[in-house]
Amino acid sequence: MRTLVLIVAMLAMCWPASGFAQENLPVVQVGVIFDGTGNGQDVLLIGEQARALAALREQTHALTRRQFDVRFDEKHLVTGDWTLESIRRGIDKLLADPEVDVVVSLGALATNDLVRRGPMPKPVICAWAIDPQAQNLPLVRDTSGVENMTYILTPNSILRDLGKFQEVLRLSRVHILVDELFIEGIPELEQYTAAAAATLGIELVTIPIKGSASDVLRRLPADIETAYLTPAIRMPAAEFDKLIQGFNQRKIPTFSLLGEAEVRRGVLAGVGRQADQLRVARRLALNIQRVLLGDNPSKLPVTLEEPDGLMLNLATAREIGVYPRWRVLIEAELINDDRTERGRDVSMADAVQAAVTANLNLTAFDRSVAAGQETIEQARSAFRPQAQASVSGVQIDQDRAAASFGQQPERTGTATVGVSQLIYGDGARANLKIAREGQRSLVEQREALMLDIALDTSVAFLNVLRAETLERIQRDNLKLTESNLELARRRERIGSAGPADVYRWESRLASDRSSVITASNQTRAARNVLNQLMNRPQEEPFHAVVPDLDDKGMFPDYNRIETYVDNPQAFGLFREFSVGEGLDRSPDLRALDAAIAAQDRVLLAARRSFWAPEVSLSGEVSERFEQSGAGLPMSGTGVPIADRNNWSIGLSAALPLYVGGARDAETRQARETVAQLRFERDLVRQQVELGIRTALYDAVSTYQAIELTREAADAADKNLELIADSYTRGVVPVINLLDAQNAQLVAAQSAENSVFDFIIDMMEVQRATNNFDFFESDEERKAWFQRLDGFIEERGGTVPGATP
Repeated sequence: MRTLVLIVAMLAMCWPASGFAQENLPVVQVGVIFDGTGNGQDVLLIGEQARALAALREQTHALTRRQFDVRFDEKHLVTGDWTLESIRRGIDKLLADPEVDVVVSLGALATNDLVRRGPMPKPVICAWAIDPQAQNLPLVRDTSGVENMTYILTPNSILRDLGKFQEVLRLSRVHILVDELFIEGIPELEQYTAAAAATLGIELVTIPIKGSASDVLRRLPADIETAYLTPAIRMPAAEFDKLIQGFNQRKIPTFSLLGEAEVRRGVLAGVGRQADQLRVARRLALNIQRVLLGDNPSKLPVTLEEPDGLMLNLATAREIGVYPRWRVLIEAELINDDRTERGRDVSMADAVQAAVTANLNLTAFDRSVAAGQETIEQARSAFRPQAQASVSGVQIDQDRAAASFGQQPERTGTATVGVSQLIYGDGARANLKIAREGQRSLVEQREALMLDIALDTSVAFLNVLRAETLERIQRDNLKLTESNLELARRRERIGSAGPADVYRWESRLASDRSSVITASNQTRAARNVLNQLMNRPQEEPFHAVVPDLDDKGMFPDYNRIETYVDNPQAFGLFREFSVGEGLDRSPDLRALDAAIAAQDRVLLAARRSFWAPEVSLSGEVSERFEQSGAGLPMSGTGVPIADRNNWSIGLSAALPLYVGGARDAETRQARETVAQLRFERDLVRQQVELGIRTALYDAVSTYQAIELTREAADAADKNLELIADSYTRGVVPVINLLDAQNAQLVAAQSAENSVFDFIIDMMEVQRATNNFDFFESDEERKAWFQRLDGFIEERGGTVPGATP
């Protein structure tokens, strides 16, 4: 048969592909064996037989249509009846049929039978090998090593799965559900799985199953803790769904050997993605082509690699009351993850507007501004009329009253009303001026605080995006490490590398897992900071909308500004203009101006206190509404009797002559305070100017870095791809691949960081120049550009876009 295949292959390669029709190609008959019929229902593991066969036929014809006429005649399609004996008879029939050139197994039980037979009389290609240890598969350097025999192995390992599941739950006893046909066909299965589980400290109990979910659920022991589901090859899809539902209703955690497909259907957890029908069909077709072209099946690779990361169904976890640890949630691929809702969309402009509206720091300062306004009212009240009212009652000793001749009765009650009005008082005028300037300073401080909060919120928003991006990079890097670990394990299996490579990647995997956990927590912390600035619940979910330089809410005139800084001369003029604008708009300088004006008035008041009196007008009216006892006025004595009502009016001017030197000290103190404030203003002016210039230089630098870091990241990606390919072929050692992956990780982080660094620097520029685009109208931005153009023209520069 091998000689015939080689002759056919040579004829096919020598014959011009365009020079003959399909009927002139060598005919190859492929026989296919199935475990059993699906009876119109899905059969787990192999899918519907018709679809599997259609995929195999399509992929095979796509590869071989110019070389061979490969046929899948119905008479060579053999279906067992879910018994080992019928499957053996079907295999024997195809192996003995002289018309069949190649035998393909599309059944797990048929594959288990074929791989145990030894050398084959004709090429045999098997799909759906399950576990190399449990099935005792022939395996030599990732090949079968058996004449005319190959198979496809997706490296599901029961021992690997149990180890992964222990990360989710602390297992002591696991009940494994195995189809009775596997127990019959693989007698070593139960003993192997129990021994493998024992190495992990797990007691493994086998539960045989057939095709009925209710039968399985009825036979579950009362002490069952967890269930491990192996392929239920005879259980229809509807029954399997009932089985999962039954386990979940009983709050029993379930794990799947097949991984993703069953986890998505409700199983709690699984490892890896079960090879889909198309990929298996493509590998089968490729093996058929290689066999027809002369390769011995015994030399073909058997492993069909699939990602082996843990998959976790959080909807099932919630239903059965299982709460995985943080490490599991970080590392696993999560299905039905609604732990963090998407929340409302928040742009950077939205975040800043929310912060300046609701931030508690700013709200508290608003109360300080409101209190300051009342200080002005207090100072102004000194210039308004002052009115007082009083009531008094007096009793004196009787003999003194009697001796007063009616001027001071023993008991009196008097009501008095007084009014005063300040006519001139420099101290009061100074207090009003000082209060007004103090209020102006508060308003400017409030403006500075608002700008600081706008900057803090912008940076916090960008830090959220940065943290999310770096977390994504770390997760991608973790997946790459997992992939490289599997590559190292595969190379160890086939003998092209030793265990040292595996240990290196396992060490790297632990480190990368830690990095992912750290990055995830940093993302949560960054989101909490932004929520706090916006005065929102700190764990409230939101979706941060990624901005770009064309975002009109962030940089409405970025492209236009870029033309003003694209060369050193233009950038120099732009810096000078920005400094002037920033100084004019600086609330810090305006607050100091107000403080200086207030202190100037303190100094003036201290000087005037030597000669400026306080002049006021006052009046008073009183009535004695009660008088009794001894000493009452008596008529007929010839002594005038005053009535009960009294009034007075007076004008006064007061000037302290000497207060122990206090006024001299106050004058000197005020003078020194004014000098101090003026020096502080000069210092703040320097700091504002320095901040503007530094922010502009930083922004230009980080903008240039964006393109450079992206180029570096692209080069690192290409280098990693080359090194990974070389490592796969055994050309370079593992350390080279580790270095390349490290370089790629650092370059990717730098590329992403450069964008956020630039946007943050742009926010720093806007804060330094006290001119956030968030708060500017179109008219204000237009006026700003007009001032910029005028400034450039005054200094002999060229306005971008202007006609020379």
